[in-house]
Amino acid sequence: MRYETDAKSEGSNTPNRSKLMAWQSMAAIVMACCLAMLADCLDAEETAKPSVRYLPLDAPAGMSRAVVVQGLPLVYTRQLLPLDGEGKLVGEGSADKQIEQVLDNLEAVLDAAGSGRDKLVRLNVYALSHRTDRRVRELLSKRLDPTVRPAITTVLTPLPHRKAVVAVDAVAVAAAANLRSVPGPAVALERCEAVAGDKDCADVAVMPRGGVVYLSGQPEKGGLAVSAVTKSLSTLLKTLGQLKLSPADVVQVKVFLMPASSADEALREIKSLFPGQLTPPVVFVEWIASAPVEIELVAQLPLADKPAETIQYYNPPEVKPSPTFSRAALVRTERQVYISGLSARAASDGEAQVRDVFAQLTRILSDTGGDLRHLAKATYYVSDDDASTMLNKLRGEFYDPERPPAASKVTVHGVGKSNRTLTMDMIAVGSGR
Repeated sequence: MRYETDAKSEGSNTPNRSKLMAWQSMAAIVMACCLAMLADCLDAEETAKPSVRYLPLDAPAGMSRAVVVQGLPLVYTRQLLPLDGEGKLVGEGSADKQIEQVLDNLEAVLDAAGSGRDKLVRLNVYALSHRTDRRVRELLSKRLDPTVRPAITTVLTPLPHRKAVVAVDAVAVAAAANLRSVPGPAVALERCEAVAGDKDCADVAVMPRGGVVYLSGQPEKGGLAVSAVTKSLSTLLKTLGQLKLSPADVVQVKVFLMPASSADEALREIKSLFPGQLTPPVVFVEWIASAPVEIELVAQLPLADKPAETIQYYNPPEVKPSPTFSRAALVRTERQVYISGLSARAASDGEAQVRDVFAQLTRILSDTGGDLRHLAKATYYVSDDDASTMLNKLRGEFYDPERPPAASKVTVHGVGKSNRTLTMDMIAVGSGR
């Protein structure tokens, strides 16, 4: 059957045809909107999937400017020295031999925790020279698949073992299967028998999926480093209790002390404050300060059932808030951005270094979906008074005084790049926009 329309009938239906065309246009617009919303939903779903994303940007080979981790359990290691299984130094006088031993020890503890070198997120390097730091990166890159590019931060510091020239600690992703060894939401602290260590101290902590708390460095004055350790750590654990957390939630303790050779005495004090459990992984950095010690903590934070901001900032009731740092940052999201240590791109004075580093940071945050109002943790390493003074003076220009990150500012023997006196080590979350 064939339908025909003559000129007269077509003309008489012109108003109906106009209505039809209008409805078709509206339908097309609605369809386009629906498709756009569907694409956004798919993108959001993709973003929410457990993943690790390495963003090299302009970083040197073998590392990333930022690493974005979404929805995965994490492994925190203690500081690892170039010691063999019996605790003896390997490669005295040879940086390469010490580096290889440190990397062997790193692989051993990661493997024991159900992780591995192919799951590295962040590497902190502690070295006596920039040359040793460069060799760490060169030798590490030979062990890693080219697609694995961790964030790396370096500080020059003497080490707890006086003949060691290098040490590392790391954050890595734990294998999903490892969650079977974690009872419920608890942190799992583990010793690795393949490396020398203290039987009462964990080599790794496995933090289950969820949030995290960063507690700012707590400096304490006193004549003896060990007594200052107790005061500093006790204050931090009190803050942890105010957040309804306990020592069992701690995944890493970082100690800035003078001198580094007092690390064994400090560790004894730390162990006494974690009774009935393994002491969480501990890291030591020698700092130059009037106070003998400053300690900062990382702890797990179970996510609340009800929706919350991706990050919240906390100051204990007895502490006057600062516009440039918070006592604690509570990350209430499974997405974190680890940023490699940032130093100025050119040698310059303190003010120019600070401004250049914040310019780099702002660009990286933009590339990773964040901003300066969503920083979780900052560690500022400075090696002269000019950089220290200008950092104190200028960082208020960049931070929202109601939302500064948890932070520590540490004067050290050298920062991550030669002819520079400032390195900033940062962790952020997405802005949610």
